[in-house]
Amino acid sequence: MSDGKTKKNSWFSWLIIGIAFIVVVVVLLLSFLKEGKATATMTAEDTLLSSANVWASQLSDTLTLAEKTGGMINDYITDKGSDNLTDETVYLMDKVVKNTPFYRIMVHFDGKKPVDDEGKTHDADLYEAYLEEGQTENVAYTFIEDDGMGNNNVVMASYPITSCAGHILFFLDIDEIGDIFTAYGYEDASFAVLFKKDGTILNVLPGFTDKDSKFLTEESFLVSIQEGTKREDYNFFKAKLYNGAGCFIQSTYRGDSRTIVCVPVKVEDWYIGYGVRQYKVDVEVDSAFRNLKNTVIELVVVLGVFALVAIGFAVYTATKSRERGRKLEDKADMDLLTELTNKAATERMISDYIDSHPNGHGVLFILDIDNFKKVNDTMGHAFGDTLLKTLGKEIRTEFRVTDIVGRTGGDEFMIFLKDINDDLIVEREANRITRFFHDFKAGGDYVKYSATASIGCAIYPSDGATFKDLYVSADQALYRAKKRGKNQLVFYNEDKYGNNKA
Repeated sequence: MSDGKTKKNSWFSWLIIGIAFIVVVVVLLLSFLKEGKATATMTAEDTLLSSANVWASQLSDTLTLAEKTGGMINDYITDKGSDNLTDETVYLMDKVVKNTPFYRIMVHFDGKKPVDDEGKTHDADLYEAYLEEGQTENVAYTFIEDDGMGNNNVVMASYPITSCAGHILFFLDIDEIGDIFTAYGYEDASFAVLFKKDGTILNVLPGFTDKDSKFLTEESFLVSIQEGTKREDYNFFKAKLYNGAGCFIQSTYRGDSRTIVCVPVKVEDWYIGYGVRQYKVDVEVDSAFRNLKNTVIELVVVLGVFALVAIGFAVYTATKSRERGRKLEDKADMDLLTELTNKAATERMISDYIDSHPNGHGVLFILDIDNFKKVNDTMGHAFGDTLLKTLGKEIRTEFRVTDIVGRTGGDEFMIFLKDINDDLIVEREANRITRFFHDFKAGGDYVKYSATASIGCAIYPSDGATFKDLYVSADQALYRAKKRGKNQLVFYNEDKYGNNKA
């Protein structure tokens, strides 16, 4: 007998060791698979970020040519010492246009009409609105929709002339430099936009076919991203964006799911936003580790089946044991008449919530049935029990399953609502419980009794940071409700919430 018991214990020990080993191996494999997925996702996102950074750098280099060539033309004008444009200066401007991406250069002396690289004059009013007042150094960039010469979606760069009042104006057509923007296989499932720091879209960049994205329907590109993303994810994304760092985010706006990459152009406060349909990114991620995933899944399945067989009996036995224990605990915590939790269990459950949620919020109601002694004296204790039983059954259905509802005395009930941190919701729940007693009736077919209640309400944690303090506050509010004639709800903090007649 002793040997049999020893063998049984030895077998059980080895079973536990074997199961533990299998569990560890499965966890490690799943962790490895998860890390592989994360690595593949990060690689795909980094590829997108790298592409966008290349575009931003190339666009920035192209735009900043205005600063280099502007300085050269400015020096030439300064050497001539005149605010009249010479043929030599026009010739120089023409050479710059032919050797740079700029399709037009103008010199605009204040009070005079601008003259371009072909010697033609233009209307100054078209451009003066875009010039920065008092600009004396550095180049300023402006996006304009119409340059007055039949070109749309144009970047105008203005370089101040140092020897006299005026500017050198450079015009760059974004559509004409579209070769900068290539999607590396994502052309049919992506878009790229040029936008300002506040999210205002300046231009949908050429080179992409997917230009009808829902993300481009709002006036602000960032509004679309914000509405399609969790707040904490968006705040982190925005912080990196505003700090001038390239960043990416997964967002779904109006059913349009994307991985979106944003990088600064380092010109003015402009950024490039690059959005690829999420399914396209997912395909790339899946292909990056498909073989690894299949191997791991097969191994996990084999080990999982073996583990299930090995631990099945133990799990079944433990489950039955827990069920028996749970039933005993539930029975010990239950008020047998109302089938709500009893006083000890109710107070313990509220205390446990408060202890485990020091930064949480909640609402505690304590209610007494008005004139309950009179009900017992005039209608009998059996009817009083019926009233309590009916009240317990119906008031439980008024609240969430996660809320705590218990009978804590003869005719006293306690209700604690978890995670209530909005004043409007507090008042709504107070109105709910008062409306409940408007319609509440107890009794049989021949006798119906409309019971009313006096209710005290306290807010966690403002009216009490511990159960004891919260209970005292709610009890004081209940006392005021009874003193004022019963049949009403009174908040401990009446200055903030007032009170409700039942």
